[in-house]
Amino acid sequence: MGLVTSIAGTFLPWLKSGSTTRDSYQVLSLRDLAGLDGVAGGVVTSIWVGLTPLAMIAAALYVVRFPRIAACVALLFGTISGTVALVATVQGDSKGALVGISISGPITTLAGAVLTIVGAITVLTSTRRSAVRTPGGNP
Repeated sequence: MGLVTSIAGTFLPWLKSGSTTRDSYQVLSLRDLAGLDGVAGGVVTSIWVGLTPLAMIAAALYVVRFPRIAACVALLFGTISGTVALVATVQGDSKGALVGISISGPITTLAGAVLTIVGAITVLTSTRRSAVRTPGGNP
């Protein structure tokens, strides 16, 4: 559930300018204005756009019964998306400003990242139980 919530949050408003709101992907398209052109901008864009396939890989690994590998991928996903969302959330909602951060996208992404990390840690720390039959006794 955390993966879906986090990805959904990336499509919610992250930036508002006047009466216009932009999601995180539209904000990335403004990277030239922020001076992130070149290699740095390409790396940031590639990592952020790669979050959705990373979430799908984690879910697919879990479905095909590789839960620990899926949890490691989910931890990577949660760390990246959570860090970016936390930074945006800390910057806060600038009420009344002409240009500012819209809080709904970062908060939703952060909540999903926290759920993802908690779930991944739970999977990694759980022990696998197996029934062992002893001759003439109870399992």
